[in-house]
Amino acid sequence: MNWIPKDPLAKIDIRHKLPLGFVCLYLVVFGIGGYFVINSVYAPLNQEILLRLQSESLAQATIFDKKLEMLARRSEDFASDGFIRTQTANLVNELAEARFLGPLQKHLLVNKLPLVAEFIDLQILDLDGNKVIGVHENRYLDAQRIQPELGGGQQQFSSIVAPMDETNVPTTAIITPLWDIEMVRRIGYLVCVVNLISVINTTALDYGESISESTMEKYLTFVDQKGGALEVPWWYLKLITPARPGPHDEEGVGVKVIPPRDAVKPALHAGRHACQNGKDMFGQSYPLKSAGWRTLIELDAADALMPLSVLEGKLLGVALVVALTTLVLLFFPIQYLVRPLGELQRMAFRIKEGDFSQRNEIESEDEIGHLARTFNLMTDAIEERTTRLERTAADLKNREGELRVQHNRLQAVVHSMRDGLILLNHRSEIVLSNQAAKPIVLKLSDLEDTLRISKCELHDAESGECVNCLLNTQQTTSCELHVNDGIYEVISSKLPSLNGASGKVLVARDITERERMNSQQAHQERLAVLGRTAAVVAHEMNNPLAAISMYNQMMEEELPESSSFHEHVNVISRNTQTCQRIIRELLDYARTPLPRAEEVDLHEILHDAFRLLIPLYSKKKISIEENFEIENAGLWGDATHLQQVFVNLLDNAMQSVDSDSGWISLTTGELLETTQVFVDIQDNGPGIEKANKKEIFEPFFTTKSSGGTGLGLPTAKRIINAHGGDLLLLSSLKGETIFRVILPRRSKQKLKLQEPNTQSRTASVNR
Repeated sequence: MNWIPKDPLAKIDIRHKLPLGFVCLYLVVFGIGGYFVINSVYAPLNQEILLRLQSESLAQATIFDKKLEMLARRSEDFASDGFIRTQTANLVNELAEARFLGPLQKHLLVNKLPLVAEFIDLQILDLDGNKVIGVHENRYLDAQRIQPELGGGQQQFSSIVAPMDETNVPTTAIITPLWDIEMVRRIGYLVCVVNLISVINTTALDYGESISESTMEKYLTFVDQKGGALEVPWWYLKLITPARPGPHDEEGVGVKVIPPRDAVKPALHAGRHACQNGKDMFGQSYPLKSAGWRTLIELDAADALMPLSVLEGKLLGVALVVALTTLVLLFFPIQYLVRPLGELQRMAFRIKEGDFSQRNEIESEDEIGHLARTFNLMTDAIEERTTRLERTAADLKNREGELRVQHNRLQAVVHSMRDGLILLNHRSEIVLSNQAAKPIVLKLSDLEDTLRISKCELHDAESGECVNCLLNTQQTTSCELHVNDGIYEVISSKLPSLNGASGKVLVARDITERERMNSQQAHQERLAVLGRTAAVVAHEMNNPLAAISMYNQMMEEELPESSSFHEHVNVISRNTQTCQRIIRELLDYARTPLPRAEEVDLHEILHDAFRLLIPLYSKKKISIEENFEIENAGLWGDATHLQQVFVNLLDNAMQSVDSDSGWISLTTGELLETTQVFVDIQDNGPGIEKANKKEIFEPFFTTKSSGGTGLGLPTAKRIINAHGGDLLLLSSLKGETIFRVILPRRSKQKLKLQEPNTQSRTASVNR
């Protein structure tokens, strides 16, 4: 089983890989062996060092604890002195006089301070911590520094105090309560200032035999209850001998006080640990019960483990010697194994470059010799097959040229077709299309697009499945689609491919012009029928209507003014006029209006249309807004016909809006770089239903329940088309209906002339 699929040293030559592998093998062997050897020694040695430090720490803690306990008892003896207690009581009772201060200070200086060599100052404080008297006047210890530690009736040691400006001696204070002579009340405190250097010197001198010899970096540290520390190097303790007890002017050399802000936590320094100076240390700690402190002994781990470091160096040296020896012994395998492999590699490189004349001369009978002869046979076979491939490649190149010519001819034919051609593969991907099919290709690229269908065997006029149907290679169909502004007749058929999967061919023919001509022809036929109908209706109805109107007028003249039949006569008159208007509209629609060539002002025409409609809708509260954005509203056209269009559109808008909250907006602007102007008529009526949008411009279509002929909008559109413009329905939503009238700025010569027609025609349709 191949556990390593790829050689991790694949980019290294074998002549380097072989010796490197042997060296690494020896290094790993020696490394693992050395690791187990060193590790088997490290653990017991660490344990032994910690046990030795534990023993030393216990011994030093016992020694210094006894020394501090003795000093505490001497301080209690001083505090029980009757003279001191009596004089202190007088001083704290506001009887401080020179006769009390002098004897007490002399008594402390002469009779008490010399008794204990470690005491360098004696002070008496009142219960508030204020200094009453002292021997050296704050030379060694300021009473304010131990004031926060006063309180209670028990003796206690203060924190370690760093040397003051006057001396370089670290100190501490034994604070002992002073009681009155009757031992009834506490009157103050006796503060014995202890020279810690003297304590260390005398203790080391008395117990010098218990301090072991050490050339390593080693420290004895005293840690007070607040974290302050006094660090004593081990070499300092060994310098103190009976011949050199340590003169006072050199006391404390090497001893360092660590303030509480850099607090030493003995719990963190126990065992093997890293100190603040970055060194790796061994440490053990024990408490000093008499002072509430702790002792801490630390030993530099590097010094303690120096023998192991020497052993590691020896192991590494032996490993290097063995590795060098192995490299020397590898000369023969490299000479008779790696060199032939390199020759085979060079031969393979020449073959890759196309030089098949190379042959190797290796004549050994081992595996490498067999491999060399196989290389020669392989070279002969490759040379023969390469010759065959070259001849085949030449033939393929000639055939490729012929195929390229045929392909170019096919491309020219496809792209010259007026009909669109789209070729789909079996995955419904477009692999070929011409320029005529570009609109269809853009639609097919959007699978969620909806196409409007004129004729289809499978779908309705609006369907989201039309694109999927055209891309389905298993389905053939024939349909007419509306794409952008054009109409296309699309015919599809299956196209079998070489691998058995079928594709599809789509042929799209643009029939927009044909449909336009059919529509125009149908429109002309309707107009012809309408003209004949209008002539017949006019001929058949005008005479009866004229007779009815004449007799109605005669009846109106003959009726007395008080007759009740006047109302009936008026009804007959109005209905007769309605019939005449309908006949006139039929005649107007049957005739194609020709605009009268004259220069008109579009804004004036709009204002005139408003004035004509004001009497009809004066009772409605309709808000009318004008947004005329063009400065020059002049154009050529027929003012009467244009007024008829705008009267019709405004009348429709006023009929559709609410009588109380109706709103109509008129907006004018320019299009196509000022070659066209437009007028937008917008209202907030109910809008036109979607089903009726396509029918509103058809003749005789109306939504009015009564009184509408359905000729208003068709007539208006024909008038605008006669002017070279267009009438569009831009939007028809509830609360927003917008009709747009587009008119060109044409010159007089571009308009067909017509005799002036002073008759104003109006028509309306209810949306």
